Amino acid sequence: MKLYATSDIASSIRRAHQDFTHVLVNRGYTTIKPVYFRSSKIADLPVYQWAWWDKATDGQLHRWRELGGILIDRYTFSDKAGAADVVVFVECPLTMKRIERSIINTAEYAVIPRPHTWRVHEECIELRTPPADRLLDLWKICRGARLTDAELAQSSGIPKQHVMYMRKSLKPAEEWAIKPRLAPEFAGFLDAWEWIGAGRVVSRKDARAHKAAIREMARLGHIALEKIQQYPTDEPDWQKLEKKRAAAIADLAAVRSLVETLPDHLQT
Repeated sequence: MKLYATSDIASSIRRAHQDFTHVLVNRGYTTIKPVYFRSSKIADLPVYQWAWWDKATDGQLHRWRELGGILIDRYTFSDKAGAADVVVFVECPLTMKRIERSIINTAEYAVIPRPHTWRVHEECIELRTPPADRLLDLWKICRGARLTDAELAQSSGIPKQHVMYMRKSLKPAEEWAIKPRLAPEFAGFLDAWEWIGAGRVVSRKDARAHKAAIREMARLGHIALEKIQQYPTDEPDWQKLEKKRAAAIADLAAVRSLVETLPDHLQT
């Protein structure tokens, strides 16, 4: 199957739509500072929005299959949508695995955006798979501790938005401290509101059944939500973490080598 690169995602979607009936747009994001694709650029085309975990969007998938057009898949891997003529990514992936899985059901070709700079991808690797010495600085502070990201950021001097990515390598267990504020009127929140009761502290796993409602109620001010990380006491396998980092760097290098040698989709 053919692969192309593009510097104009919307134009590539339009070109694919001119030539084929079923175009799948991979609109998942894995970089930390993504340049979000604005679907308003293709609003005049028959566009459908779908996410495999959102059952309310299943009708969009069925209509795309029946009528054709553009299906925007909100997940990072586009292997669940089934057969498509063309796949267009809105973000250059960090890994070859994401490319390979997302195009497995594609009949004609796939299009990958060519980044204006690779710095965003490189910074993402630095935060998602940091060097062991940087993680060790965090570990000296958080080992066996129960801390919020803000507390760890303050103690370490590392920005909170960076701590939130870096500490995942240390595998803390996340707890949610939830306190009620203002009762919601929306009926869809009532089950979660009753479950919260006078307030509770639960593991993220135990909150799973009400996760979406909890996050939305927190955003709207109905509840106070504080996320707390319980860090393990056992020393991480630093060698394993360094191998994971080396693999991530090598994977990004493979993606970059591929994309920089692909023909331009709009010039072929």
